[in-house]
Amino acid sequence: MGIRILIADRLDMHREILRHLLEAQPDFEVVGDTGDGEQLVRMVAQRKPDILLIDLNLRRLFGLEALRKIAELKLEVRPILLPDVLENNEIIQALVVGARGVVYKRESTQTLFKSIRTIMAGEYWLSNEGVSELVRNLQSLAAQVEQHTRIRANGLSRHQQKIVEAIMAGCSNKEIAQDLSVSERTVKYHLTRIFGKMGVSGRMQLARLSLKTDATDLPQA
Repeated sequence: MGIRILIADRLDMHREILRHLLEAQPDFEVVGDTGDGEQLVRMVAQRKPDILLIDLNLRRLFGLEALRKIAELKLEVRPILLPDVLENNEIIQALVVGARGVVYKRESTQTLFKSIRTIMAGEYWLSNEGVSELVRNLQSLAAQVEQHTRIRANGLSRHQQKIVEAIMAGCSNKEIAQDLSVSERTVKYHLTRIFGKMGVSGRMQLARLSLKTDATDLPQA
């Protein structure tokens, strides 16, 4: 039996061209195509393809969410992204929910064919551009982990965390005091403690640091 392939792309013309190219290969069998994310999930469940070629820009259900639902089916389908471009963190998100490769549409058909056969052999596939993007994302992730570690080590109290969140929202000391039912003097006291714990010298530095880490992840003492 050939490699069973399902195609998911919003544009009819793209699907037709891709089907024609794939069916010309003796070891490939196209078992269906769709441009609709919700229909894609149903088709994967029914037809159980070996390979899913997917552009994330699908109708009704975005591709990453479709991949999450497909992963819940616990089938042996191996998704390959076929994007024009990808946002900064989409490669990592796709890999987390089960994608096995990325082949950009501007790459050659021979590259696509090779990626399919490589992935069917149990490997992953990323183009040079995809590898570069993945490395950039991993570097960014490593920087975020370092920031989170720094915050955990500093250990903000629950009260101080709320103050940080308020500062990120652009609130003044007076507004923070009213919201927390404390005096402005108490808010200033907590700010001094927060600045010291976080190693910053003022509100702007604190806001920038907090944005890099997400205030909802700040530790609670």
